[in-house]
Amino acid sequence: MNPPRIGDKMKGVCSTYPNPDLWFPEMPQGKSSRAAYAAMVGKVNLAVSMCNRCPVKTECLVEGMRLENIEHGIWGGMLAGERILLADLEVNNITRRDAVSFTEGIHRWQELSLG
Repeated sequence: MNPPRIGDKMKGVCSTYPNPDLWFPEMPQGKSSRAAYAAMVGKVNLAVSMCNRCPVKTECLVEGMRLENIEHGIWGGMLAGERILLADLEVNNITRRDAVSFTEGIHRWQELSLG
């Protein structure tokens, strides 16, 4: 199957997905249940798995490393916290702490699920 195209540019897998919010996960508000957290992690895993098979993953990650995008969403299969750490970028300390904490929580949950 050929990747989707717009003109002479390839389109990402996410561009045809019916719910683009999948790539902009948010922590459940308030005291979240284990089920709500598991559902959110499942959505993150789905988005990242789609990124990992996308023909424009590298180009997407480059776009996600841009200053205006680095604090938000999943780009090129990487969460905001991962990209902030990779860039070693000094963004707003609260944003950095929250993004990195969110990412670490996702990774801990994934490890528990696999174990």
